[in-house]
Amino acid sequence: MRKGFTLAEVLITLGIIGVVAAITLPTLIKNYQKHETVNRLKETYSILYQAIRMSETENGLLETWEIPNTSFTANTYTYGKAFFEQYLKPYIKVVKECKYLSNECWADEYIWSNGVADDEFFLASKNKAYSLVLANGSVIGFYPRDTFCEVWVDLNGKKGPNKLGKDTFEIFIAKTAGNYYGKFPRSGVYMYGQGFQRNVLKGNFKGCSKTATNYAGAYCGALIMHDGWKIAPDYPW
Repeated sequence: MRKGFTLAEVLITLGIIGVVAAITLPTLIKNYQKHETVNRLKETYSILYQAIRMSETENGLLETWEIPNTSFTANTYTYGKAFFEQYLKPYIKVVKECKYLSNECWADEYIWSNGVADDEFFLASKNKAYSLVLANGSVIGFYPRDTFCEVWVDLNGKKGPNKLGKDTFEIFIAKTAGNYYGKFPRSGVYMYGQGFQRNVLKGNFKGCSKTATNYAGAYCGALIMHDGWKIAPDYPW
């Protein structure tokens, strides 16, 4: 006659399973979130990169394009829309055009990677930039600045955590080579800070770090790219 488990044995087994799940589940969730962040960021970057390449076949090389120079004003929206419609519209699938100053696509607050609320860049200009929701769910906003166009990216819009380096990043469409916002050897699409050495990407100024004091997290996208499209153990998640 075979003997079954006693109630005590079943409860002990369930208790062990519960403890193991409690220990491993947070790690599994975090790893999944990291995986999704990298995939969505890489996809959004690729969408812009491919759009630029296709547009160049019709509009000439990026280095010859006319990019308006604007500021955190109404012109940001007007010029951003003009830039998008002239060069990129046929090559990017858009599911929603965000209304000017409506705050319908962006979150109410953004946070730097050091936990400090942003009261300058995203907060001051996100509603004024010409903004779109892509087919993959990312929100992008165009801020043309003469020799380049900054593209703010929120991978999941209002869902959160709305933090630099977690779901919020910055991409550059650079008309010329440059060394200030990153080491851009030629015109093209770059992550903010791309081309800098890793110690710079992790440094105090714009660095992808929880301890940086100046624009913390601005270089996080470049750090992910630098590390082979991976979130390394020292990444400020």
